[in-house]
Amino acid sequence: MRNYLPLFIRVAMAALLLSYGFEKLHDPVTFLKSIHAYDLLPTNPPWLLNFGPNVIPLLEIAAGICILTGFLRRGAAMAMGCFLILFTGAILWRALVLMDDTGQSFHNIKFDCGCGSGKVVIWEKLVFNTALIVGCFYCMLERGYRSAASTSPKHG
Repeated sequence: MRNYLPLFIRVAMAALLLSYGFEKLHDPVTFLKSIHAYDLLPTNPPWLLNFGPNVIPLLEIAAGICILTGFLRRGAAMAMGCFLILFTGAILWRALVLMDDTGQSFHNIKFDCGCGSGKVVIWEKLVFNTALIVGCFYCMLERGYRSAASTSPKHG
């Protein structure tokens, strides 16, 4: 019996990347506002700040397709894993700044992180992103399926 867990993880990761990418592509203005709220990118020149909402969704969609089809799967999974590490760090940084500004405790911090899912509880988002990072690196390191002919013993 074959183990379908690797295939399930690849399909789940691809579906999440595709849905997040299309959600951001559908509403780039909201995504731009979310990126701007992090105050990580300079506002001059303006094209630099506008670069994110135009390119990040396309990268997520392309990575989702690559992970799903297996074409350039390892590179796409590694790129998305690295992006997710950066995004997760930015979310954590923004949460810490909000904690300092508002005096709220960490488990009460909520904001629109720009992921396409609206306002989220930050500690839950950090846990979810960690699972996505693990999933991306699993897709990168996973050996993939071999055909039955290549794994069966040769007779004759």
